[in-house]
Amino acid sequence: MTRSPRLSLRARLLAGLIAVTAVFLVIMGTVSAFVVSGHLEAQFDDSLLAALGETRTQLVASPDYAVAGVGPRGTVVPYDNGSPYASELAAGLSALPLAQIRQHLKAHTVYPVPGTTLAAAGRRAALASGTSGIIVVAEPRGRIAAGVRSLVIAELITGCALLAVLAAGGRWLIGRGLAPLHQMATTAGRITTRGDLTARMPDPGDHAEVGFLADAINTMLDRIQQAFSARLNSEQKVRQFAADASHELRTPLTTIRGYAELYGQGALGPDQLPNAMRRIDEESQRMSRLVAELLELARLDRTSSLNLTETDVALLVRDAAADASAVEPDRPIQFEAPDRLVVVADEPRIRQVLANLLANVREHTPPGTPVMLRLSPAGSGALMEVIDAGPGMRPEDAARAFDRFHRGTRDKDAGQDAERAESGSGLGLSIVQAIAAAHNGHADLVSAPGRGTRVRVWLPAQVTRDADPPP
Repeated sequence: MTRSPRLSLRARLLAGLIAVTAVFLVIMGTVSAFVVSGHLEAQFDDSLLAALGETRTQLVASPDYAVAGVGPRGTVVPYDNGSPYASELAAGLSALPLAQIRQHLKAHTVYPVPGTTLAAAGRRAALASGTSGIIVVAEPRGRIAAGVRSLVIAELITGCALLAVLAAGGRWLIGRGLAPLHQMATTAGRITTRGDLTARMPDPGDHAEVGFLADAINTMLDRIQQAFSARLNSEQKVRQFAADASHELRTPLTTIRGYAELYGQGALGPDQLPNAMRRIDEESQRMSRLVAELLELARLDRTSSLNLTETDVALLVRDAAADASAVEPDRPIQFEAPDRLVVVADEPRIRQVLANLLANVREHTPPGTPVMLRLSPAGSGALMEVIDAGPGMRPEDAARAFDRFHRGTRDKDAGQDAERAESGSGLGLSIVQAIAAAHNGHADLVSAPGRGTRVRVWLPAQVTRDADPPP
């Protein structure tokens, strides 16, 4: 089923404007015709009444009036004063009884003469009394109709001219007013056809309504662009994460498979078998840790996975310092914490944060490097800091410290070449950041070569979006 073509918005607006204006002109013309007609009627009557004050000689001498005399016995005598209507007036009066004519003498009113050619011709008559009879004065009503007709014709010509001017000027004005909408439609078409999300609606200038529309559309396009960019970044991160995970898992699997093939081929002697089993065990444990950490990151992507309770973070910091001292008795470990600092958090996850940070220190700093654990209230939450006096990190590694599978390079010994720590999975700090983000907090790292490393984790007192982070 084909749809009938519809008029454009410009054509509909112009047609509506012309139609409304035409209706207004017709109403105004009708009202003005009635007003002018009444005014001419009043002038007509006043003119006849004014004629009553003129003398007989003046009336007979004026060709503007039809004058006839009515004798005492009803005889009608027309006066030939040059008026073409004198004979019609006489014929009309001859058809009336004298009593009916005398009936209006005292009233001196203007009245129609019924049932005669005078009435059919649309005349009115004014009566005046005289000593020897009656003088009747009449004037044709045609000039009233002619005046109204002239007014109507003038209004029609003027109205048509105004409508023509309105059609030309209205088309230009409407086109100018709709020009920003046309530009917006063109921009929208370019966005649709080319997929250019950076395009924006043009500024319409002083058009208030169209300007509001353009601002609203531009705001919507900004959000759409941000959403597409976020989705693209997320897809890229997922692909990169999958590639990194595949790479990390492939290394221990390749090692285990290689030793298994050597054993199956009988290439391992009795003295090599214990070492092969040890390597298989180490790589399998490494793969297990990697899978567990990947699963942990996947769970942390869902905030609902947290088991939130009121947690004394000061107690957790003291326990973490004691555990680190037990693991490395030769490493100086200090901590600063208030007696009690309670936040709503997942206690096992916070313990995991502290454990990961201290394990990271053990992994990347020489034995005996001092470590400071510090806990303090900050903003509407708690700030945990793990500070080491180790060799620090390079700026490029510090910038990517929280990236998944990124293993930074530290100088374990001053003045020595940097070596990459291959034993870790590169997910420790990523898990720390994910746990902080799951609590609506954040983590950051400050490090420089030769100046040590400081990792700060801020947790809000309540897991809400309204918590104020520290400056």
